[in-house]
Amino acid sequence: MVRNKLREPQGIFLVLATLFIGISVFLMPINRVPDEMNHARMAWNSIFVRTDTSFDWMNSVSADTEINKSEYKQLFTEKIDLSEEKFQPSFELKRIMHIPQVLGMILGSIVYPSIGVMVTLGRLFNAVFYIASMYLIITKTRYGKWSMVLLSLLPIMVQQAGSLSYDAANFVAILGFFAFLSLMIENPQINLKKLFQILLFALALYITKSNNFLFLLLLFPINFILAGKLSPLEKVNQHIRKLIFKYKYILIVLLLVLGGLVGIKMFGGIQGIKELLLVLVRTLFNNNLNGHLNSILTVGMFGYIGLFSVEIPLWIIFIDVALLAFISALDSDFEIKKIFGFSSLAIIVIQILAIIAGMYYAWTPLVLGENAIISVGAQGRYFTPFLIFLVPFFISLKDSIKVEMSEKLLRFAIILTLVFNFIVSTGLVLDTYWFL
Repeated sequence: MVRNKLREPQGIFLVLATLFIGISVFLMPINRVPDEMNHARMAWNSIFVRTDTSFDWMNSVSADTEINKSEYKQLFTEKIDLSEEKFQPSFELKRIMHIPQVLGMILGSIVYPSIGVMVTLGRLFNAVFYIASMYLIITKTRYGKWSMVLLSLLPIMVQQAGSLSYDAANFVAILGFFAFLSLMIENPQINLKKLFQILLFALALYITKSNNFLFLLLLFPINFILAGKLSPLEKVNQHIRKLIFKYKYILIVLLLVLGGLVGIKMFGGIQGIKELLLVLVRTLFNNNLNGHLNSILTVGMFGYIGLFSVEIPLWIIFIDVALLAFISALDSDFEIKKIFGFSSLAIIVIQILAIIAGMYYAWTPLVLGENAIISVGAQGRYFTPFLIFLVPFFISLKDSIKVEMSEKLLRFAIILTLVFNFIVSTGLVLDTYWFL
């Protein structure tokens, strides 16, 4: 019975995730993961007062590619003075996503107050949270199990889950909502319990990243039915849906006009919109202008690891993409309407554009100055969890696309691909940081 469970997607995930992420926790040098120290600082300041000297002890950790072995050893053996840290928990909602990391760091400070021990235990707690959450999500989802296994164990996610990054919480929130949507499609009845779950997911999406709130739009293509104590509102629900269907083209025109007016106001007129569109096109298509397009943005979705110093070979990325597309398009008994499938594809595009546009106004001016011709700051790992929404898109096209593979061969292909990715990425990390 145990052996059979280990053959299931969630069982394979549990075994591989424990091995891969467990090794990554100890193998990846401290302060060599993108934004890890920034996220660690956020976690620390969620329970300790932020001052000019708080968390100052972490500033001594080098981020150089070349590791001084004796100095690195001192990170684990040399105790740090935490007497100036003043305990004062913050109750901001967005602090919730830092709980796993900060719990591990606090435990580390109790066990042995060195930077190395604190960071390692923080990483371990983050890893346990990620593995346990994804195991539950893969178990619960009604479709896309194998795609989840592949995406959640790509080199970039192994690295982030085994670090102090809150990318792990972001990934869990998005894929958790994906699984919830699959259950909604299977049983579209909304009672008080399900309404409460929707509110919880809305909160989780907002807490992790504000743009994740856009995923709630995928609730609208589902023809849900109000049930239980909400059943008195069902007639109103159906009446509204009939009106929307009857006047859908008028509504589309009105939404486009409204969106255009809002865009004109937000971006400084029609000229501002044109300039933003040109920035988006240059950022996503012109590698001559955006030198990070093929590296940080594209390869970064799969395996640009370390502190932007270890790039997985493109030919391996091609294998990952081909396998992801193949397993996402596998024939499924699940029925998904085309409106939901195409909405899922659209949400991927919308999220990518929203992030790049947001970075253009929030981060690019700090790096390139005002009126830059491209947007910088977005990283491929931001987009990795979005790829799971290819699954409902392909399932909705199953009348036109038919892909089949035996369960045994599918399991073997995914395990082989993930193990190969891990061996290559681990070898590159060793060669880049530890062997030179």
